[in-house]
Amino acid sequence: MDNKRYNVVIEKNPALPADAADKLAAIFKLPIEKANAILQKNEFAIKKDTDKATAEKFHKAISSTGAQCRIDEIPEEDEEETALPTIEEVSAPSDVKPLTDITQPEIPPQHSEQMNLSLDAGPVEKSTSVKTEDKAIEDINPENFCPECGTIRANANSVCVHCGYDPTEIKQSNTKSKLVKIISALIILGAVGFLAFPYYQQYAKRAQIESDLNLAFDTRNTVTEFIEKTNFWPNQNIDAGLPKQIENQSIESIILSDNAVMTVTIRANATGSNSQTLVFTPNTLKGRIVWNCLKGTLVDDLRPEICMKKVIE
Repeated sequence: MDNKRYNVVIEKNPALPADAADKLAAIFKLPIEKANAILQKNEFAIKKDTDKATAEKFHKAISSTGAQCRIDEIPEEDEEETALPTIEEVSAPSDVKPLTDITQPEIPPQHSEQMNLSLDAGPVEKSTSVKTEDKAIEDINPENFCPECGTIRANANSVCVHCGYDPTEIKQSNTKSKLVKIISALIILGAVGFLAFPYYQQYAKRAQIESDLNLAFDTRNTVTEFIEKTNFWPNQNIDAGLPKQIENQSIESIILSDNAVMTVTIRANATGSNSQTLVFTPNTLKGRIVWNCLKGTLVDDLRPEICMKKVIE
């Protein structure tokens, strides 16, 4: 952290622009005569004992008028130099006459107050009387400096009379920019959602049908067990001990026909178009009963993966 302090000093400029005094008066709100007097001095401390950031803002504002300006660092006091000198006690020679002459009348004091020379009372304060022309301009809020040209404004929200910088207009512009970005983001999200919605619908439809088809596979397994136990191939639901109506959310019906062929009808509201079928056909392979489900009108996008193979067990 920079704890150093600085003075801002205006130097006399032989090649000073004609309007420099007018600009200086406008920036610091000074009478034109005061501004002229400052610029005619060899040196004038316009800002004393300030931090670096404020000193740089003053330097920028003054330089914009065409005047010469510099920043002086205030040196820190050396403890060894400011230490009190050692006072040695010296005895007066015997032949030295006293400073007072008792034969002369007492000189009356010039004032009635008694001077206090003790250090216990603290240091003597410096006089606060300073010539008017040598006083630095009173402290200014750094936020009042125009961020564009450095001119001092009435307050942080005022329009700069020098360059026209308007903080209210900047804030409105930033607000509009944020709104445009938000609206653009919403439009993009809406477009993405609109384009992705059909794909989501298709995915949800397939997932629902695949889940509900578990009922068909359970029914197939029941028929397989019945054939293995009885060595009879049922031709209708009742032959295999199945209910006449087998259904769920996606399946409209499961019906056995000749030689245990099982037809599963998928509801129109599940496919999104019309009712479609998935046909399970049983066969024997090496003494075992196997099924395939390649037949039927169910579209490939809605078929379970196992029904896209030639033979299933």
